[in-house]
Amino acid sequence: MATTGFSYDHANYTIIREETHTAVAAAGVIPGLTFRSRVAAVVVGIGVSLGSVSGTASLVLTLLMNGSVAAVLTLSNSANEVAREFTLAVNRTLTSLTDRFEVSGPTGATTGKITVDYIYRIVPGSTYSLNAAIS
Repeated sequence: MATTGFSYDHANYTIIREETHTAVAAAGVIPGLTFRSRVAAVVVGIGVSLGSVSGTASLVLTLLMNGSVAAVLTLSNSANEVAREFTLAVNRTLTSLTDRFEVSGPTGATTGKITVDYIYRIVPGSTYSLNAAIS
């Protein structure tokens, strides 16, 4: 996407985008639920839904940003609570190619799927240097 000549209110900057990842529930970081952006992006919301996940009565999911805990979400499996959002204290910006959001799965969940929905918008005029990211 060429950015020359785009103003800050251009549709490419104001559109809220959505990316969905689904993976099998497992303990530890689930690689299939990782979100990265090829351009700088502000993440404004992260929703989670469970698909027939069995295990303990309460499922605890941890949201990591670049390896650090950003939020924790507890879902009550016994109350069939299958969809909620992580509460982000502030919007989180991914500013380099190596920045990422990851979800650490619930301990004890043995079957089922977890779907994570990342809601974001791109930062006007942003680009990454692939050379800087790999050096």
